[in-house]
This record gives sequence, C-alpha cells and structure tokens, in this order.
Amino acid sequence: MGSQSRKPLIKRIAEKVLGPSFADMLWKRIEIVGDVVIIRRAFDVSVEVYKAIGEEILRELPYIKSVWLATSPVKGSERIREYVHIAGEKKSETMYKEHGCIFKVDFTKVYISPVLGFDHIRIAKMVKANEKILNMFAGFGPYSIIISRYSKPFYVVSIDLNEFAAKYARINIELNKVDAFNEVIHGDALLITPTFHEEFDRILMPYPDIFENAFKVSLSAVKIGGYLHPHLFVEAQNKHEAMQKAYDIIKLHAKELGVVVETLGGHVIRGVAPRKYHVTVDAIVKSKYKKQ
Repeated sequence: MGSQSRKPLIKRIAEKVLGPSFADMLWKRIEIVGDVVIIRRAFDVSVEVYKAIGEEILRELPYIKSVWLATSPVKGSERIREYVHIAGEKKSETMYKEHGCIFKVDFTKVYISPVLGFDHIRIAKMVKANEKILNMFAGFGPYSIIISRYSKPFYVVSIDLNEFAAKYARINIELNKVDAFNEVIHGDALLITPTFHEEFDRILMPYPDIFENAFKVSLSAVKIGGYLHPHLFVEAQNKHEAMQKAYDIIKLHAKELGVVVETLGGHVIRGVAPRKYHVTVDAIVKSKYKKQ
C-alpha cells in the first residue's frame, strides 16, 4: 500500500484543497463528532477556504451531515467556543459513540474534546469496585458514564456550572442505563465540593484553566487513601519534562495545603502551544497534617 493511501483521509482532503504545506498545519485541527466535522480555525486562513474544505469533506465522507468552523478558543466558565456553520445541514446536536457508550451533545452549548477519549477509558480502568467518585467538571458526562460502564463504582456525582452540560449529562446517563448510581448537580464545583467533607475515594478535575482552585477544594472532599486526577497546563521542552514538572507542581501544592500526596502516573493529553502541554496526574492522598 502506497504512502498516499496510508495518510488519514482527512489529511488527503486537506491536501487536495490546500496543497501539502497548508494541509500539514490544518488536518490535525479537524475533529469528527458523530455525523459532524468540527474544524478549529487557524487565523491566517480565510473562512472561504474552510468552506471549500467543508464541501469536499461532505463529498468524500457520505456519513458526515454538517461541517462547522470553531472561530474562538474555549472561553468562559461554561467552556464553549464560537462557531460558524460552513457546509451541509445546519445542525449542531449529534450522537456519537465512545468506548461502547453513546452520547448526545450539542457542541455549541457544551465543551467537547475527542482527544480526551484515551483518558476517559484510562481512568475508568483504574477505578476499583464500590468507589465513591466525584467528577468536578463533568460536562456532558463522558468520564462519569464510561467509568460507570467499565467499572463498578458505588456512586458517581457529576457537577457542572453549564446548565446545558448538566442537561446532556442527565440525558446521557439515561441513554447508557447507568442512572441508578449517578447523580448530576448543576452548580459551581468550587463551592459545592467542600460541602462533601472527605466523602470521596476518587476526584476528577478535568479543567486545567482553574487547576489551583480545583485542587485546593478537592482536598477537603477526598478521603485519606483516595485518588486525585487534576488537569493542569505545564510549560516544558517536551512531554517527558512536562510530566515530571506536573508531578512536582502537584506535590508542592499539596504540601503548601498541608497534605502529602504520592504521584502514581498520569498522561500528557496534548500540546496546546509551543512548549506548553495539557497534563493530567494520578495521585493518592497519603496524609493530611493540618486542618484545611
């Protein structure tokens, strides 16, 4: 099989419309969610060029119904982007599958990142039977639901400030038939989490923008011997250095808050800018030696 045929189809579509130099920059910015394609805009490329790519995607991929251009970074407490519809049906709600689970989502109303798919199942495989789990920034529920399907938690509490995220989380919990041990709370996790008082065996914090505040409040709700999975941004020369720096940051923050943690592992989610990485760390709380 030739090298051309081994290239991802999306990259070949980008090359066909733009040529190889632009395609190398663009194709990694394209994500498929169900029957919708989302392209994250590079600001030196005009919208008209993206429309041409969108039309070509519709011709090459018959199952794709709609193509959208994300024109802003994720922003605000509700974690959403701005979008422009560029081809196909003007629909933003879609159904997609991940690790055997099905999700309904409107990406213009809730945060979605297919690149997190590996970490969803990675965490699910770490969960032990009968754990009590808190997902502080649950979005439409992928971590919570995949954990519920692949592990045997006692219960999972999902919190999100975005009312649409909470709505879709409830819908998706029912779609995947895990409603018996899942609870969704629409509200501010930074305010709600401290009210639980060392209740949880595991706490997820998939919101790197507010890492420090999230980590601080999680310590009041996690049991000694419980697990923490904070997400954070780290500046580093490479992925290995980013992971090591993330371990050091977690230990330092814990120490400053009167807690001893042991880092057990983690994962570099992706590079978000030159020498800047989105990282998640797995840590266990060993002791708390002063009141929070």
